[in-house]
Amino acid sequence: MPACSQICGNMDINGVAIEELKLHCSLRSKNWKDILDDLDDDPADFSETSDTWTNSPKLTVIPLPSNLGVDRCRRCMAEDLIPLEMSLREGQANDALHNLRIHLCNKAILFRTTVRQAKSQALKTRAWSQVTSVQQAVSLHASIYTKTRKQMMQLEPGQDQLQKYKPLLREQLKISTAVGDPNARVDLGGSDHSWNEEFYRVHWLQAKSLRDRWKEELLVVESEMDWTCNFFLRKAAQWIERMGESSANRLRGHACYSGRQSRMYLLLAQDAQAAFQDLKRIQIDDSDE
Repeated sequence: MPACSQICGNMDINGVAIEELKLHCSLRSKNWKDILDDLDDDPADFSETSDTWTNSPKLTVIPLPSNLGVDRCRRCMAEDLIPLEMSLREGQANDALHNLRIHLCNKAILFRTTVRQAKSQALKTRAWSQVTSVQQAVSLHASIYTKTRKQMMQLEPGQDQLQKYKPLLREQLKISTAVGDPNARVDLGGSDHSWNEEFYRVHWLQAKSLRDRWKEELLVVESEMDWTCNFFLRKAAQWIERMGESSANRLRGHACYSGRQSRMYLLLAQDAQAAFQDLKRIQIDDSDE
């Protein structure tokens, strides 16, 4: 009997603990349900009704600090999540801006190399389809950046972040085919010309690397010319030595063959030297580099 009463007492204690745990979980779920219900107050945020929204993962609002609000996060003691989401939003904005630069440059190159060079109607249609595809990518990343910046504004960003992530204007999505012309000198930035300076600095570095690469290639080619002539002369000298050995051993056939081979390599060396000298006489102007 004492054992049975002890077991029953333990069961009562465990039952009370389970009921308290159920009550605690129900209260937490109710609080989060209230928060999510508050997010559904504005019908303009959703394209479908609330009945379909509950079963549509694409339309489900994630309870992030930018959606809940900074004040609500502070009341829920979740303000440590605000800088985490801010860093994620900064990375998302940086990726969107990077993709925008790439696609805008690609669009400028398409206009310069594909659209303008198309002579037939089929080539023009194909070129404009490529431009349309790139423009759709530009619109997508511009929309992503705009939405990301809107969410960042809900997180009370600092002055540096406001200065770095500015609103995206429609004029900034336009391109100029002059960026593909190495001789063009146009105004591509604001009053401070910072964009201009960076663009021409990158262009100058690319041109310098190409110039250095060709100078190195010229040095290698000139060395290969000398190596070719030295190879022919070396082979001619080897066959002359063999001809002398064959003559000393009274091998007339071997001596004749060795003399013929040495003569052949001497002629090859002379022809190579004559051809290479004509090429080396060509003067390379510094402006051509």
